[in-house]
Amino acid sequence: MKITEHYLHLRKGLPSQKENDPFHITVKELSDLLCCSPRYTKKVINEMKEKQWIDWEVEYGRGKKPTLTLLKNQDELMYSMAKTYFKANHYREGLQLLSAMSPYYRKKINEWLQGQFGYFEETKEDDSVHLLRYPFYHSIVHLDPPLTKSIHENHIVNHLFDTLLVFNEKTNQVEPSLAHYWEVDSSGCTWTFYLRKGVLFHHGRECSADDVVETFQRLQTGSFPNGWMVTNIKEIKKIKKWVVQFQLYGPDYLFPHALCHEQLSIVPLDVIKSEPNFTKYPIGTGPFKVTVHDDTLMRLEVHPYYFNGRPFLDKVEIITMPDETEVPNMISYFDVNKQTDDTPMAWQEVEFPEEGATYITFNLWKDGLHQSEFFREALAYAINKEALCDDIEKERYFPAESQLISETNCATGHEYNKEKAKALLAKAGYKGETITLYGTQLRKNASVLREISWLQKEWSNIGVNVKTAVFPIDELIKKDRLQEADIVMGGFAFGHDLVYSFYRLFHLKGAFVRPLLDGELTSELHKKLVDIRQEKERTNQLKKLIELEKGLIDRRVVINLFHRRHAVHVKEAALKGVSLERYGRVSYKKLWFK
Repeated sequence: MKITEHYLHLRKGLPSQKENDPFHITVKELSDLLCCSPRYTKKVINEMKEKQWIDWEVEYGRGKKPTLTLLKNQDELMYSMAKTYFKANHYREGLQLLSAMSPYYRKKINEWLQGQFGYFEETKEDDSVHLLRYPFYHSIVHLDPPLTKSIHENHIVNHLFDTLLVFNEKTNQVEPSLAHYWEVDSSGCTWTFYLRKGVLFHHGRECSADDVVETFQRLQTGSFPNGWMVTNIKEIKKIKKWVVQFQLYGPDYLFPHALCHEQLSIVPLDVIKSEPNFTKYPIGTGPFKVTVHDDTLMRLEVHPYYFNGRPFLDKVEIITMPDETEVPNMISYFDVNKQTDDTPMAWQEVEFPEEGATYITFNLWKDGLHQSEFFREALAYAINKEALCDDIEKERYFPAESQLISETNCATGHEYNKEKAKALLAKAGYKGETITLYGTQLRKNASVLREISWLQKEWSNIGVNVKTAVFPIDELIKKDRLQEADIVMGGFAFGHDLVYSFYRLFHLKGAFVRPLLDGELTSELHKKLVDIRQEKERTNQLKKLIELEKGLIDRRVVINLFHRRHAVHVKEAALKGVSLERYGRVSYKKLWFK
């Protein structure tokens, strides 16, 4: 690799020099170009000559310079070097070479890369290893369950850890997981869980009631984004080695649903206390464990003693790719949401419409014209949701009237009427004031900038002046930053459990609903949420949540914009068990090769 780098460095330093065209140059001049000593330069020259990359002729005599002829095609060498990087799992370095290649070699390396991602069977003697390898465009930062922030982090955590209970979306029931049985007393405040025996953490120790107690005590005493999930827990205690009991401040029939959430996964506190890098190399009881995790590659390997049945897949490799803008002309089959015509594979599409929606909320803590319901209603009438979805990406987005797709389908539809909007603006007394609209940025090139820019343009058509900006979500949830905004664009993706996901929406700071309600509405919201978690029947819980959302929509405090539709494209034939689960991600637990 070093000699290859030297040759490319030499070609970079001689940009106008053509191949197979002899020219005169001294060892000293070459030494300066290669940034190394003359002695080492001679060694490099000899090695390049042996490889027939150059021709080097020395003429003796005063004033005579050696003759150098560059023979090796630069693109061909970069192509070979990029493949070597990729095979060594140095994907970032390999892709950085693409920008310097000619279009022909960029296409050639893309075609080669196509065969490096997907599903493979590696045969060793009479055994075989089944591997899934796929690219992803940003690093996984946190794998400590209560610290996860992104959908993809939660997806990975769900394969590394287990929760006390799990939610079955087919039956709409909470089912056993680490706890095989549970019961609640008549008050709805005392919940007792009976744990499975023989469940092993990845490092070989058995999971017991002590781990459950310490996990929740850590959540109660630490500073975690979703600490509100455990604020109703008054006490948790170990009854026996395999029995734990929770005492709540008040009745909560959503409590079992909370225990299904991956951020309440059970962790081994002995490892957390002794392993400062736990968030990168976590230890859980889940079906997979992390064996490699750097800025280029995350490798998950099967946990062979998984209590709920060993997965069929043996390894998963997630390759961290640079942003597409950093690699010009990188072909789009890396995007799991697209199927390209230039990908010579047979594809099978698996589609998943995502519950939840993208929406705007109004900051009722801040003074301004947006405090007027007439003004908020004017902005609502000025949004053409169908046009918004068409302009962003018609195949992936469709208009939303609620967080729930079923409620959207039952709604009469959104009225787009610019004349009504202008009349309401006049009624609100709008005189050209500037409205501030903020949105979130998850990472570079992943924000709602295009959406808020679309709204800015749409509202300008009725004469409203709008200032826009996007911020990382950790920045936007800060009180001082949030207080600058009149309107915030938020978004929420539901998990399998629609009721608990809906309930979470009204609690999360990063959802930008509760933090923007004024004191009166916040108090009203709190009372309704307490009433919902004290309701025993799921149908009644859902009905009350829908009514809660409808109240905010009717007051134009929240305006839903669109739902998202996920799709992945996978090779047909040997791979089976492909299904999209929560957040539109493929479950590794169910994949197998025929």
